Amino acid sequence: MAFRRTRTGCLTCREDGYKCDEQKPFCGRCVRLGKRCKGYGLKLKWQSPIRPQEVEKVEKGSKGQRRRKASTTALTGLQSQHLAVSTSPRAMSSGLSPQHAYLLDHWSTTLASLITMAPSAQSQFHTHITPMIAHSPSLRSAVCFMAAHHLSILRPDPLLINAATQHQIDAVSSLRKTILTESPLISLAIIMILQATDRLFMTNSGVNHLEGAKVIIEQAGPRTWDCDIGAFLLDLCCYHDAVVSVSERAPPILGLGGDASYLELIDPMQGLKILWAIFGQISSMGSQEGALLDAQGEAIETVLRALDTCVSREGDAGHTIHAYKEAAHVYLHRAWHNVGSPHPGTLKHARECLNHLFQVPISSPLVSTHACPLWTAACETIDCELRDRVRERVRAMYELRHLPSLRRLGQDIEDIWGIKDEERSATGIDKVDCARTILAIRRRGADIV
Repeated sequence: MAFRRTRTGCLTCREDGYKCDEQKPFCGRCVRLGKRCKGYGLKLKWQSPIRPQEVEKVEKGSKGQRRRKASTTALTGLQSQHLAVSTSPRAMSSGLSPQHAYLLDHWSTTLASLITMAPSAQSQFHTHITPMIAHSPSLRSAVCFMAAHHLSILRPDPLLINAATQHQIDAVSSLRKTILTESPLISLAIIMILQATDRLFMTNSGVNHLEGAKVIIEQAGPRTWDCDIGAFLLDLCCYHDAVVSVSERAPPILGLGGDASYLELIDPMQGLKILWAIFGQISSMGSQEGALLDAQGEAIETVLRALDTCVSREGDAGHTIHAYKEAAHVYLHRAWHNVGSPHPGTLKHARECLNHLFQVPISSPLVSTHACPLWTAACETIDCELRDRVRERVRAMYELRHLPSLRRLGQDIEDIWGIKDEERSATGIDKVDCARTILAIRRRGADIV
C-alpha cells in the first residue's frame, strides 16, 4: 500500500509516491528494492518551451515573485557579509546586487580558469561565457549557481547553498520562458553551465541536460555554430557527451566529434575531439556483436594507430592527447574483448597513459580534462608505486581546484582497486567492468568530468 507523497524524500521515492526514510546517501527503500536512488536535490525536467502568448498568463498567476523576494531577504546576511571584499566599481555600476557581484567576481577571477579545457592559459569560459552574462539573466543565474557551490566549499556557509538553489531555480525558470526568443548560443551556454555544475558539484538535479543541448543544436542548424563561441560550446558538449557515455557505459547522446580523415592537419583541440568521439564509439559497442563488433573495433584501432604517429608528444597538449589515446586502447580492449589487467597489453597502455598524465603540470588548464583518462588507466594498474602516484595526483588536482567530483573520483578508484584485487586473488583473472561496477555499488556513474 502506497504512503502519501513525500516532499522531502529522495527523488526516486517522490516519483514513485512512496514515503522515504531519507537515509543518506541512499534511502533504505531504494537500497532494499535495488532501485537507483536519485538523491535529494531539486527536481528539474526538460519540457516543451512555453509559447510567447502563454508567458503573460503564467506570470500573472505566479506566486514565484513573492517566494523569490522572501528568499532574497533571507540572503541579505550573505550579501552584507561579503560586500566589502566582493564588489568592484564596474560590477556595482552595472546595477548588479551585492550578491550577484560577489558570485560573478568569483566566477571571473577564479572559477572560469579552474574549469577551462583550453590548451593555453586563456580561459575559454571567461572569453566566451562571461561577455554573454550581461545579455541574459538566465545565464547570469546559471553562472551564479555554479559560483555559489564552489564558494560553499572554500568558505562553508549554509547561505551559499541557499543562494545556489535559488539561482538554479531562477536560471531554469528564466530559460523556459525565453528559450523561443533567446539566442541558441546563449541557451546552449546556460544548459552546459547547468550540466557542468551537476557533474562537478554533484547537485543531482536529475535532469539530462545533454538531451536539452541536442534539441537546441539540431533546431538551430549548423550555421549557428560556425563561430568561435559556437565552436567552443560544441567542444564542451562533445567532452561532456563522451565522459557521460563512459561513466554510464551507454551510447553518447549527441554523437559529436572531430573528423579523423585528415589527421596530419589536426590541432590539439581537434585531436581531443577525435578521441572524445572515439570514447563515445567504444561506449556504443556494448550493443554490438559478431562481425559488426569486430569491424567497429578494428576501425577504432586504425584511428588510434594513426594518431600515434601524427600527434606530437611534446607539451601539455601532446601528453594529454597521447594519454587519451592510451586510455582509449584500455577502454577498447575491455569493451571489445573484455580484457583488462593483468593482461600485458592493458598494463602497458595503462602505464603509458599515466606517465603521459604525470608529465603535465598540475596547474595546466588541460588537467581539467584528465579525469577520464586517469580513471580509465588507474583502475587497471596493479603496480603499487603507480597507484601511490595516482593518489597523489588526484589529491593535488583537488587541492588546486576544490571540485567535489575529484574527491569522488579518488574514492571510486580506490573502490575499484579493492574489488579487482579481491577477484584476481580468488580467480587469477580480472573480469571487472569498472564503470558498471560503480553503477552497481554507487547507483551513479563514475565521476570522471
